[in-house]
Amino acid sequence: MADEIDEVPRLRPDSDGEDEDDEAAAGANRLPWGVRKKLVEKAPPGCEVCPQVGDEVSVHFVAKLQSGKEIGASRDDAKPFRFVIGQQPRQVVEGFELGVQTMRRGEIAEFTVAPRYAYDDLGSPPLVPPDATMVFEVELLDFECKVDLFRDDRAVKTLVKRGTGTTRPVLGQSVLMTLRVRAKTGKVAEEYGEAEHVVGAADFGPSSRIVTRALLGMLEGEQASVRLRRFAGDALVDRTLQGATLEIGLLRVYEARDISPEQDGSLVKKVLHRGTGHAPPSEASRVTLSVEEATDGGAAPIASFTGRQALEFKLGNGEVCDALELAAAEMRLGERAALTCLAPALCAEPRLGLAGLQVQRVVLILQLTSLAEDVDAAALPMEERLSFVAERRVVAAALFNRQRYRLALERYSRMLALIGLPGEEEEVRQLCCTCELNRAACLLKLEDNAGARAACNRVLTHDPNQVKGLYRRGAACFALSDYASAQKDLLRVLRLDPKNAEARDLLLRVREAQKHYAEEARSTAARMCGTQPSTALPAALVEGELAGKASSCIQFLRPLAACLSCFPLPCGR
Repeated sequence: MADEIDEVPRLRPDSDGEDEDDEAAAGANRLPWGVRKKLVEKAPPGCEVCPQVGDEVSVHFVAKLQSGKEIGASRDDAKPFRFVIGQQPRQVVEGFELGVQTMRRGEIAEFTVAPRYAYDDLGSPPLVPPDATMVFEVELLDFECKVDLFRDDRAVKTLVKRGTGTTRPVLGQSVLMTLRVRAKTGKVAEEYGEAEHVVGAADFGPSSRIVTRALLGMLEGEQASVRLRRFAGDALVDRTLQGATLEIGLLRVYEARDISPEQDGSLVKKVLHRGTGHAPPSEASRVTLSVEEATDGGAAPIASFTGRQALEFKLGNGEVCDALELAAAEMRLGERAALTCLAPALCAEPRLGLAGLQVQRVVLILQLTSLAEDVDAAALPMEERLSFVAERRVVAAALFNRQRYRLALERYSRMLALIGLPGEEEEVRQLCCTCELNRAACLLKLEDNAGARAACNRVLTHDPNQVKGLYRRGAACFALSDYASAQKDLLRVLRLDPKNAEARDLLLRVREAQKHYAEEARSTAARMCGTQPSTALPAALVEGELAGKASSCIQFLRPLAACLSCFPLPCGR
């Protein structure tokens, strides 16, 4: 439907970087067989954008028959001729429109147009005979870039100032923008100064959907106006906006990214000023991170914050709180960012006075001011890489023992990225296996049970009898209430390692959970069918994979049988 905002308007293409000597050829290549272009005068330097459908162009032209007879000229009226490309009914012949779309501001060109793209076999008596070939000499004076946002003339965007950036926002992205609503009379009805806005949010009342559609097609630094027109019963353009104009300025498109290991939105970094570095710091680099502000998310300063402070630390060693460690690992030298933390425990940095926070959200303003000992381990030979990974394994294990599970998880993930996929070498294969298993242990502690199961699956693909992999996958399946899979893995662990007390204890918990689930299922089925639940318990579970499967089937079928017993069997055959 026209009102949907998931369909972004067609964007104006950037300059293709053609040499000016090739302009005519490039324009001709975009024209159909019946329209030929001859360049008379090139456009001035810097004029690289061509008009397109929907734009209003201003031209001077001379129209002639192929014989040379002049039949009309805009200069005769002492003012430029203006028309909208693609508007129906057409204001000029099709060949004229197509030719103008290959021109740039200040360019003069001559177009020879076959009858098919001019007046066809009817002509335009008395000036143009039937089947006449036309010649138009056109000077493109100017054009206004216009986009019909909903393709129904209700909201037409006109470019006021071209953007200098290369980034366009997407839905859900934060931007810095201005908005002025100017009534039909020209009076300013509403005005928003420089305001942060999440694209798609209803921050601007009745005009919010229109603002969203306009922003999706704007470049950073662009200014545009949107003329509004309301139809009867219109749900898009409010009655108060009839004939109004929205003046929109897109000042900044913020790069915001979820940097939490769980990808749950608990730690989001928004770039306020881009850095000059080519890449974020490498593992174990020495960095200096300046913490400028600490607020509670509502712009109120946190009273315990000790003030602006520069913290120097070795990246990944856990010398600062998790939030600062994770943020520094994603910043470039010189970058300034706002870090929003929805889990204040991650920001509990004693050196900043932020231990024991009692707020629900923390926003820190950070800047990465220096970077030293930055060695790209990925560029090292494999032997040196393995030595580096061995050193970082010691650090990761210490972090795990200190219950810094997020940081430990990040270390193991970076180690895997350095090693790559398991190869033929036994040492590399074992190292990959160990890192994945340790990742699974971290993910279990962080209650990302699906992630832990996936990590174990990668290990068990290469080594189906890996006891730790089976146990941790069983623990993940148990947490996900997949009792049958959990029991299968734990029984396999006990066959491989009969003295494994942890697996035996967890298996008892799995069976108890199965029993409790079966009782609840029978009670639920009985309540639905209006019968008394059976007091008989399932057969005692015995060790063995077959018994586990049989018990699971019995527990599944009994509630189903209870439901079916509520319905009498049909009489007769």
